[in-house]
Amino acid sequence: MSETITQTEAVQSWLREASTTAAEDLGQMQGMQGEMRGYTRMMDALEEALPELIAAVNELTDRCGNVDLNWRPHRPTLSRLCVSFDREYTVTLFVRLDACTDEAVQAALDTIADALPPGDPFPNRPNTVTGLVARDGQGIGVRLNERLRENGSGTTRSVTLLPGHRQPQEDLSRTEAVRQLRRALCADAVAE
Repeated sequence: MSETITQTEAVQSWLREASTTAAEDLGQMQGMQGEMRGYTRMMDALEEALPELIAAVNELTDRCGNVDLNWRPHRPTLSRLCVSFDREYTVTLFVRLDACTDEAVQAALDTIADALPPGDPFPNRPNTVTGLVARDGQGIGVRLNERLRENGSGTTRSVTLLPGHRQPQEDLSRTEAVRQLRRALCADAVAE
C-alpha cells in the first residue's frame, strides 16, 4: 500500500518539492536536530497539502493507521510516504473485521494466512506473517507461524495474538485464536 500511495502523481509532486526544500534547510541546523525539524515541517506541510489522503487512510484503517513519512534528508528524492500502525512490530497487512461472528474472524485469519510466504518453511525457521485485525478503531496484531512438523511430514500452524499493551498470547490453535480475537474485538460477543 505504501508504494501505491507514494507513486501517485499528487504525492510524487508534493514529495519532490517538500523533501528538497526541507533538505536545503538542513544547513541551518546540524545533526539530528536539523533532520527532526525537517521531518516535522514536512509532516505539517503534508497535512496542509494532502488532507484527503490522511482522511482516507484514517477511514480505510478504521482509525488504526496513519500516514507517515520516510524522509531521506541526504537523498530527498528517495523519500516516501507509508502507512504506519504505531506498533512494535511490522504490520504486513490490515484486515477489517466487519462482523462479530466466528465466520468473520475465521475469514480474517484466512486472509492473513494467504499472505504467508510460499513454500515450506526451513527447519527451525517458520514462515511468518503479521497482520492487524481491527474493528471500531481497536486493532489486535495477529502473527501466523507455519512450521515444519517435528517428524518432517508436512507443516503445522499456530497463531500469536499481539494485543496492545498486554502480553502476547502465543501458540494458539486456530479455534482458540478465533475465540480470543472475537472476545477482544467484539464487546457484544457471547461469553463461552
